[in-house]
Amino acid sequence: MTISGSLQTSITGLNGQSTAISYISDNVANAGTIGYKKVESRFQTLVTQSSAQANTHSPGGALNQPFFANNSQGAIQQVNSTTSIALVGGGFIPVSKKNGNDQATGLPTFETTSYFTRVGDFNQNNDGYLVNSSGYFLRGWPIDPVTGVVDSSATEEVRVSNLLDAPVATSTVDYAANLPSNALDPNGNLPATLPLSSIQVFDALGNARTLNLEWTRTGTNTWELEVTAPGSGVAGSGASVFGPATVTFGGSVAGTNISPGTIAFLGTAGGLTGTAASGVDEDASFNFSLNYGSGSQNIKLDLGSFGNSIGTTQYAGDTLTLNNFSQNGVPQGNFKNLSIDQDGFVSVTFDNGNVKQFYQIPVARFRDPTELDRVAGNAFVETPSSGSAVLSQSGSSGAGDYVSAAIEGSNVDIAEEFSKLIVAQRTYSANARLITAADELLQETINIRR
Repeated sequence: MTISGSLQTSITGLNGQSTAISYISDNVANAGTIGYKKVESRFQTLVTQSSAQANTHSPGGALNQPFFANNSQGAIQQVNSTTSIALVGGGFIPVSKKNGNDQATGLPTFETTSYFTRVGDFNQNNDGYLVNSSGYFLRGWPIDPVTGVVDSSATEEVRVSNLLDAPVATSTVDYAANLPSNALDPNGNLPATLPLSSIQVFDALGNARTLNLEWTRTGTNTWELEVTAPGSGVAGSGASVFGPATVTFGGSVAGTNISPGTIAFLGTAGGLTGTAASGVDEDASFNFSLNYGSGSQNIKLDLGSFGNSIGTTQYAGDTLTLNNFSQNGVPQGNFKNLSIDQDGFVSVTFDNGNVKQFYQIPVARFRDPTELDRVAGNAFVETPSSGSAVLSQSGSSGAGDYVSAAIEGSNVDIAEEFSKLIVAQRTYSANARLITAADELLQETINIRR
């Protein structure tokens, strides 16, 4: 090995260690950057000639190549934003980059390049899009608003501009109560009428209406039900009265004996339509039609099932015991909250209690995520070495799990970086000493002629 060769080898050592220090500087500078993935030094030996058989070796020095720890997990931090998400495990969040605005609509247009990130601090902008702090727009699978089916054929930019939820007219009323088998009038006789059971229902326009149910005991196991709906007459005026229809408890259903106190028969009278049971456990319900001025509104009054104690019964007691009285209508809802849950569903909560899902955010996986190219804003683009993105639901097929109302911090360990810095600094100094020694040797060689 020549003296000049020693100089060249030491110079590669200086270059490699200075590069290592630059990586460390980059990591330390981004220790607080959301979703940042550190860069590590991986040294390789440069060999010009080396042979054990010939007993020769000519060192060539070292080369420092970066290793991108893109698949190394950062710390998860809970935040107050319900639109922030973090990934635990492998994968990336699909995002888009804006490249301008549509002149007709004023809405943003996007690059065709697919971007991916671990920066999940998304917030809704003025146009309804979810954008992170680096300016990337969240992408997701759209959900059919009618069927609720996720369309996983392609992703699109997540935009939620639905600020109102349409009202839903009541179509089903569930009623479960125990009618007292000992009920009598004040004189101890029959018929005996119980106090009204009232519930709020909604018409097609979302207006709150009242529905009254009145029970009258007419015999040992026989009751009559009358339903009154104020304001539901023709053209929405007056009150509609349905019934009274007979309800019988105990005995048999379609030739099968049933438990005493359970529904055995529903009559039909005054617009209350009951269906005779062909077997035990079949649905026991009345149907009737209202009109609050917006057309016919059919309602099913579900009392439980024939021969079953779950629902409306007739057992011992002197007063009515109401166990459940509910309906499925809702008024108009105003936007209340936007959130992303652990399954990646983007949902809007309205003040009428409805929660509707609009998108599902998939997780993008790569064959080798360390080979992704980095771009500004802590985003990545795929390369031939990384493989193409494979989109799947969070938590499936090796994809990471989403954590809602959270962000992923940098995966940089400050203590580890400073330990590396000490080693790099000392190694750099050692290489510098070798250059000094080689210089002195060259000087001695020059002095031989004197």
